[in-house]
Amino acid sequence: MHFKTYVAPVKPAERNRGVLTVSTGPDVGRVVSLPPGGDAVTLGRADECTAAFNDGGLSRAHARIVWIAGTYMVEDLGSTNGTFVNDTRVEAPTPLRDGDRVQLGNALVTRFSLVSKEEEQSLRRAYDASTLDGLTGVCTRKHLDERIDAEIAYAHRHGVPLSVVMLDVDHFKKVNDTYGHPGGDAVLRHVGGLLLKTMRTEDIVGRYGGEEFLIVLRGIDLQPGIAAAERLRRVIESSVVVFESHEIRHTSSFGVAALSCVAPVGDRDAIVKRADARLYLAKQAGRNRVVGSGANS
Repeated sequence: MHFKTYVAPVKPAERNRGVLTVSTGPDVGRVVSLPPGGDAVTLGRADECTAAFNDGGLSRAHARIVWIAGTYMVEDLGSTNGTFVNDTRVEAPTPLRDGDRVQLGNALVTRFSLVSKEEEQSLRRAYDASTLDGLTGVCTRKHLDERIDAEIAYAHRHGVPLSVVMLDVDHFKKVNDTYGHPGGDAVLRHVGGLLLKTMRTEDIVGRYGGEEFLIVLRGIDLQPGIAAAERLRRVIESSVVVFESHEIRHTSSFGVAALSCVAPVGDRDAIVKRADARLYLAKQAGRNRVVGSGANS
């Protein structure tokens, strides 16, 4: 007698999680979670918002999305430039349907979707792949450039200071020659991890190219920026990379510049160029040091 094996049908994943996926601007692909039954999610320019965007077209507290009786509702919070669902301005709490186009202000466009947990994770992985360096875990150069421009615009708009720290790993070619490229990769991964662990959550850390990294310090002028770089220099100097049976000790050199150093120009090219020139001075002076002056200052 033969028995047929019973295979239970696989239930499709339940799409009950709301997300906003950014469609325009430097945050394209960013995913904002809207937990079902959870607290209201606030959207705007202020750091206190659940989802803060560095966009001058948004009000500080621009809009919010709430879960009411099994439905996601979007509400404008008296913003200057408005909130729109499928090009219709929101005048009262408005229900959201899967696929709705939600625009905040003049230019920030998002897409509302109902997804499963697995689909949300997939969206996040795709965003990470486009914005994070696969080796070090910090921002890619492209994403870093976009974030620097946004941070400089924010600093000018609000009259707050901003500093940039550029660093690279000293004698990196020697590391590669001695331990091979896998050893060099281990050092870069280690430095990237130290930067992410040591810096503030609001700081932007990116890989500028090769063994060079760049950090953007919001609200920090030159002298505090130099102090932050010095703390990081000491952390790197005292750390050890364990690679196979080897312990690799390494140091880094730093150049620091602030918007106040490059006034009245104050754009990305000017501040990064000044930080890079000071990094070169640090290497000329013997490496493993921080330089925050000179090179046409």
